[in-house]
Amino acid sequence: MFAAMSASCGSDTPTTPSTTTADVRSNETFGAILNPGQSNFYSFTTVSAGTTDVTLVSLRPVGNPTATLNAVVGLGLGTPQMTDCALTSATTTGPSLKTQVSVATNVSTYCVKIADIGNLRGAADYTIRVVHP
Repeated sequence: MFAAMSASCGSDTPTTPSTTTADVRSNETFGAILNPGQSNFYSFTTVSAGTTDVTLVSLRPVGNPTATLNAVVGLGLGTPQMTDCALTSATTTGPSLKTQVSVATNVSTYCVKIADIGNLRGAADYTIRVVHP
């Protein structure tokens, strides 16, 4: 009789399995022409806190998609300030497939900036990849 009674005892509260949500990250690509002595920046918005990664993927002579320039330029991440980007993290780098700037970011609007630091001899096409939350 005890076995029958214990079988009917229990919790009426259903349990739900715990779930883990993976961070969803956006992958944005920016590109244009960088002239000697100049800089460009692009704004983007993060939708959650997380890590933002910036990579200068390519730097090429204008009009020549098969050539690569190994010139070192300035690359950074910051916040838009009127007509510029106020950098909070920056480096000097050439093109690479490895992330060059990686920063913890919150929900906000940020910008990525590329600048010639005196190494470009002519205009260059570039591509920057930004992966952010």
